[in-house]
Amino acid sequence: MIDNLSEATTILLVCRDGKSSQVYQAELDISGVSLVCVQLLSEFFRRGVYCPLSGILVDMPTYMCSSEEEKRLLTDLVEHFPALRLRCNESTGEIRTLPFGTAYPGNNPPAAFVQKYCASFAQRRVRSGERSHQHLPALLNMHPPGETLSGVRTVTANISCGGCFLISYEPWVVGDRGWVTFPVLKDAAPIPVEICWIWPWGEGRSLPGMGARFIDLTESQKAELGRLGGRDYMDNDE
Repeated sequence: MIDNLSEATTILLVCRDGKSSQVYQAELDISGVSLVCVQLLSEFFRRGVYCPLSGILVDMPTYMCSSEEEKRLLTDLVEHFPALRLRCNESTGEIRTLPFGTAYPGNNPPAAFVQKYCASFAQRRVRSGERSHQHLPALLNMHPPGETLSGVRTVTANISCGGCFLISYEPWVVGDRGWVTFPVLKDAAPIPVEICWIWPWGEGRSLPGMGARFIDLTESQKAELGRLGGRDYMDNDE
């Protein structure tokens, strides 16, 4: 189901039809909040509802039953928004919440999370796109690297012209800025990045690491990443 869209705070809810979905929708029946409800994230793209969003809520049983590609798709997207994982006790109607990474706390009821974090978030428009699941060796630095290739060795889980997910155990925090170098690119100039979200070690069955946004790319780097097949999820006019 996809509800009416408006200029209100628009939240994407990913949840299979059933009692849990009904409980979530009742909890989020808030003035000024519009829900986009889908059973799969791919449904959102298939129907072409590329509306501006203020946040994403994901039912964990739905997530766990999703395909690996669907999980990767969702993991790529949530780095751009306030996002929360939900689990509903269908017998009692109680909703438990968990964060995605460390960018936003997960101890808020869904309605409170939406009002506190999503309502003030500048809406961002989503379009159909995908990251290329390329495992590129990378060097990560907190300070501008010198002429020699140096830094903490890591590797990408996926990459696009907009950013990448770096497998890492390093103690970075959301908002940190640094530089990443890809020695395998023809243009191996260091790329300034900002850490947008973090997935800690031991959190579920996902790779630990962090989502990094490319602050600036050279034209040759854009062209080379484009040839790898990685397009960004976000419109350029966000």
